[in-house]
Parts: sequence; structure tokens; C-alpha cells
Amino acid sequence: MAVLSDVSWDPFDRELTRDPYPMWRRLRDEFPVYHNEQYDFYALSRFADVVSASMDPGALTSTHGITLDAITPDPWTPPRAMIMMDPPDHTALRKVVNRTFYRGAVAKLEDLVRGLVRGYLDPLVGAGGFDYVRDFSMKLPVMVISSLLGFPERDHDQLREWSDAAVTHDEGATAGGMVEEQRANADLIAYYADQVQQRRGEPTDDIVGDLMRSDITLPDGTMRRLDDGELLMFIAMINVAGNETVARLLGWAALTLARYPGERAKLTENPEMIPGAVEELLRFEAPSPVQGRFSTRDLKYHGTVIPAGSKVALLTGSAGRDDRQYDRPDDFDVERTGIRHVSFGHGSHFCLGAALARLEARIALEETLARFPTWDVTEDAVTYVATNSVRGPASVPITT
Repeated sequence: MAVLSDVSWDPFDRELTRDPYPMWRRLRDEFPVYHNEQYDFYALSRFADVVSASMDPGALTSTHGITLDAITPDPWTPPRAMIMMDPPDHTALRKVVNRTFYRGAVAKLEDLVRGLVRGYLDPLVGAGGFDYVRDFSMKLPVMVISSLLGFPERDHDQLREWSDAAVTHDEGATAGGMVEEQRANADLIAYYADQVQQRRGEPTDDIVGDLMRSDITLPDGTMRRLDDGELLMFIAMINVAGNETVARLLGWAALTLARYPGERAKLTENPEMIPGAVEELLRFEAPSPVQGRFSTRDLKYHGTVIPAGSKVALLTGSAGRDDRQYDRPDDFDVERTGIRHVSFGHGSHFCLGAALARLEARIALEETLARFPTWDVTEDAVTYVATNSVRGPASVPITT
């Protein structure tokens, strides 16, 4: 049995973030309730524990922050994003946007998304290679989300840059964030406020306009409109989260399919397998692998007590490789069936945009494989993002 000092998971170590799986395996096997003394947080890494913890927001709350660097001893004061609320307040707000992102509504976006994908990929045919992330995957989701929000196309690139900067996190950084992050967040909020103000005089048929017209049914049964703070937090959550996670998921797709050419060939020959492959990819390389929580009471897992008032990391990325849940968890297998993963979260905080992310990923892979059945990646040229909420490639140069 290893001593505690022999097992150390630092969520801000960029090198460790490139390949956290060996360390996460050790956490699952040796310290399923891991305590990091340097940053004073606990981590749950097994699939069953992550699922159980996600189902108990009363014990593990989101109201103190949802990333390890941003969790505070006291709950964040309003206005705060819905993702930083718990039921019943979270439930009331979630109902406002559910109709926009429910599966049937998302399915109607197929033509929009496919047109955007083709518009990006067609000019790259015959080029001999391109950067799959910079030339494609980081552009697609910002176009989709910004179009749904009703933001002008001329602003989309700037919004993506601000969104990236808003979640960028330097190695070893602590609570409060960096100046660049704070500036980017301020720029985004100012932009959202301007867009809301424009719609006050001229209502629009988009997500922002819909949110402005929507009523919230409060837990006591009364109804009211979103206030300005709530409205801005909603827009920020939809815009930033929808951009980053899909961009990284598609970056992982390009990298993983190059590493597993046999699995890629199966998808090229059998495109109907792509939806299942998206689920396998989500399990294999979760784009948002760590969820932060705050314990409201003492909790016991595997004989170890997590004290009340502790920062807790739910390692959804580790859960996807747990051999207690999956056969051959470190193999990428597009024929895997019955995949149950927690890469979109679980319970009340299950990702609002999961159906949209799946749609974008499916169409992106269908259209990519139709044009580029094979490609190679120079691993040394791949770079990775350093953020406090997502993990994935920032650049994947491919040759076709």
C-alpha cells in the first residue's frame, strides 16, 4: 500500500492534466477519498461515488462555487448562474430554459449545424492538412450558440476569444482568478448587457429575447420575470459553457480517432455507429472532468469522513475510466454498448446543453469522416488548454 505522499493529484499541474489517468487510477484503487493538503480539498474518483454524490445537492452544494479555485466558505451572493444554485431555486430557473434545449427543439437545429459544419470543412478539402481545433472545432460551437442567442455574426470571433480567456487558468493559480480572466468576464458581461438593452426597444426571436419574456414560477407558486442579474448570468452560462465543452470534445475526437485508426475506419464504413461513438468518446475523454462542490455536513465514504465545510472534487473524468463500471476502460471502443457515463454530470445539474453537444458532435464527425476518412497527427505539435473547468486540446494539427 502506498503512503499518502506517494499519491498526489494537483488539478493545476499542466503536465499532469495532459494525462491524468494513471494518477486517477491510483486514486480509485488506493485513495477513493483523497485529501489534497496543499489546496485543502477532497476528491471522489470512483464512478459509483461520483453518481451518489451528484444525487445529493443538499450535502454537496454548488452554491459556494463549482470550480476548486473558486469555492468559498460562504455561498456566492446573487446574481449567480443557475449552475451555482441547488433545488428548489435551481429547479425554478431550469424550467425557464428547458424548452429551448429539450431534445425535440434541438433536433430542429440539424440543418443549421450541418450547414455551418460544411461551410468550415469544405474549403479545407485538398489542403493536405489543417488544425482541427483552431480551424474548425473551436469555431463551430461559438457560431451555433451565438446564433441561437441572437448575437451578430461579426461578433462571434471576439466572443470566442473572451470565452476562452474567461476560463483560462494558469498553473498554481488560486481563488480569485487572474487579471486576464476577470477582464474577459467583465467584457462578456458588458457585451451581454448591451445586447439586452438593444432588445428592450426591439424584441427579438432568439434565446435572449425568449428569456426576457419568460416567467419564473417560484417555489412558493408566485411568478415573476428574470431580473437583469439573472438574465446576464443565464446568457453567460449558455454562451461560455456551450462554446468550451464542445470545442474540446471535438478536439479529443480528432486526436483519439488518429490514435485509434481501426476504430475510425469502422465509423467511416458505418456512419450509423457515430452516435454511439460520441458516447464512448465522452466516457473516454470527458471535456469537463472535474466538478467542484462544498460539503454542508460530515460525509463518510469508504470509512473516511469528509468534514462539513470542505471543498470536494467530483472526478467525472476518472469515473469514465473506472474498471468497477466498465470492461477494458482504457480502450476506446466504438462498438461498446450500454454506455452509462457522467461526463455531462448527473442529477439536478445534468448538463442543460447535452442534447445540443451530442448533435454538434455527431454532425461534425459525419461530415469530417465523409471528407477525410484518414488523417495523421504529430503528437509533439498538439497543445492543450489550461482552464479551471475543461480539459482538452487547444491545437490538433492534422495531415490528410
